[in-house]
Amino acid sequence: MKALVISLIAAFALVFSGCSAIAPEGYQAVKSAKEKYESLDSARVVMEDISEGATLMEFSFYVNGKDEMVFSYSGGGEYAYSDGAEFFYKTAGAEEWEIIGPGDEGYIYNIYNREYRYPYARGSIFFLDGTSVESASVIGSADGPMSVTYVYDADKLNKNSVSGLENVSSFSSLTVTYTIDGDGCITEFTETGRVTDSDGVESDFNIRISVYDMNGITEIPRPDISE
Repeated sequence: MKALVISLIAAFALVFSGCSAIAPEGYQAVKSAKEKYESLDSARVVMEDISEGATLMEFSFYVNGKDEMVFSYSGGGEYAYSDGAEFFYKTAGAEEWEIIGPGDEGYIYNIYNREYRYPYARGSIFFLDGTSVESASVIGSADGPMSVTYVYDADKLNKNSVSGLENVSSFSSLTVTYTIDGDGCITEFTETGRVTDSDGVESDFNIRISVYDMNGITEIPRPDISE
């Protein structure tokens, strides 16, 4: 289930971006928080499977004085690191790191900066679809810490979005919660639901994304990379 959950989150980032004529309660606060995340100079992100108590992914980044994005990633036995000039990665089971440098094909797609951000440094990691919300619950206020929970209409998600999701046939349910601090930043995001994959297998998912050290990281240690 871990691989499916990660692919779901990646796909959500691409598909669920609409907003309805009458936005659900809390929508603007969440939208603004997503945008604020995408303006951060640095942060540390941890993705967990709540049900299993397992860490699925860890990602840290900061933007240096040249506007280059330095980052490290680990998840599913795979690793990536960039010093802003070169991209290093190691796939599951591999003993050595691969390196993508200026002379390599695809170089420009693997070097990130303030504007061209690594996927987990983009606000799209926090799923938001204003067109398919069935019910909304907001605790707190826009002037201080708040929590926004959306229960989604599975029929609308299946009608509008499933065709764009890899290995997903349909949703039975989906609920998400955003925790927003007094500075208007998302500090925690959870998504819980049930999905049927393309093989007809139903699975539950219960995922939490936590954000730490916002604008507080100035160095990311380079891993032991053998060239």
